[in-house]
Amino acid sequence: MCPEVDDVSYRSAAIGGHLTSKGYLEYLDQRLGLSKGTIYGLCLAAMKSRTKSESGVKVTYRGDTERMTPRHPAQVRKAIFLIEFQMTRAGKQIDRVVQVHLEA
Repeated sequence: MCPEVDDVSYRSAAIGGHLTSKGYLEYLDQRLGLSKGTIYGLCLAAMKSRTKSESGVKVTYRGDTERMTPRHPAQVRKAIFLIEFQMTRAGKQIDRVVQVHLEA
């Protein structure tokens, strides 16, 4: 289904610095052979209908979380998503699930 993928966890040194959540989604798009913005678009669509799927990727909206920032007294609201997909590793199909928080 997806191309051979060694690992979908990013290493900031290999990518060239710290990634935002949206940047990580674009990194996943690239690693899974999807066009840029595909998974981010699925996240936005999942906020309305809880679950969206496309090209073997399933995105589930899990709700929101709020927390205080440590340095500035402000509430930060983030939406939580589970992203499920299959990948090939060492010739075997494996299921992967990653959790991403996007600022709402």
